[in-house]
Amino acid sequence: MTVQLSDDDEVLFRQVHPGFMQGDAPSSQSFLPTPKDENKLSVDRSALTTAKDSYGLYTGNGFESAAVYGLTVGEFRGQDIPCVEDPLDASDGKAANPAHALADFEAHAPSRQKTKAKRLKQKALARGRLYP
Repeated sequence: MTVQLSDDDEVLFRQVHPGFMQGDAPSSQSFLPTPKDENKLSVDRSALTTAKDSYGLYTGNGFESAAVYGLTVGEFRGQDIPCVEDPLDASDGKAANPAHALADFEAHAPSRQKTKAKRLKQKALARGRLYP
């Protein structure tokens, strides 16, 4: 059963790949699911982890991150993007991530997803880099 996140003030941490940084800021592509993501953006819940620990787990699992930015459940909801729990079990040599969640862009066409990603980027930039 999928559990939707309901605390509009909860910050969701987004890892930004080094290739998606433009100078000191993330590109809007950082807040847009790629085709392999099946319209869902991976985030980590601040109710269950910190930005530092989220970064450590992500990079410790062999992925690259230049920075952690955050958006609230309410900011996603304001773009008609629901967020749901999606804890990950340990597998393939990767550590478990009980704080993992998804922002679901599925209801929106690709062009609308890009517009929403640009709006989300502005909100994340206003909050500022959370780690490192």
